[in-house]
Amino acid sequence: MLEERKGRFDALYRSTRAKILAYALRRVPSTEDAADVLAETFTIAWRRLDQVPEGDGALLWLYGVARNVIRNDLRSRQRRSQLMGRIAHHVPEAKWSVVARDEERLVALACLQGLHEDDQEVLMLTAWEGLTPVAVAKVLACSPGAARARIHRARRRLDQAILTANTDADNRHTAATRGPEPSRADVFTNDPKGDKA
Repeated sequence: MLEERKGRFDALYRSTRAKILAYALRRVPSTEDAADVLAETFTIAWRRLDQVPEGDGALLWLYGVARNVIRNDLRSRQRRSQLMGRIAHHVPEAKWSVVARDEERLVALACLQGLHEDDQEVLMLTAWEGLTPVAVAKVLACSPGAARARIHRARRRLDQAILTANTDADNRHTAATRGPEPSRADVFTNDPKGDKA
């Protein structure tokens, strides 16, 4: 019985380890933290192996466990120290800036980071992990309809944030190329000093 359990766990670990590690690396500040998430996720999987679904469902179950491990760890960090919370908030920005090479990606990633944590998660699950709405629903423990609604709302918020950022950038560019606004004295007297001839 124990050998059978070990065999199932080994197969599960070998087939999903890389994906769970990639999931963690995208969401925590360091490789050490990602390794901790990986270890804790599979520790839970070992303890609850009878609850792990067969087939493709196993990976989605593990994503859900890893998500909870990351969230619990984040709450613990925030309770221990507000300073650590601020540092953790800035680390993904630095990590993303290394990956992103062009302005559009930088804007999109900055806008993504500005969204609520729940919106970030559904967008990353669909875009980075390549999950379908049905799979996202399993990870988030909600109905497929609720997952689709969350994804739709998150995409809409991201689109609006990107549009706003691009509009703001265009306005700054226009202001920079147009030069300073004339003073009231310029408008009324055509003399910057306001002296009338």
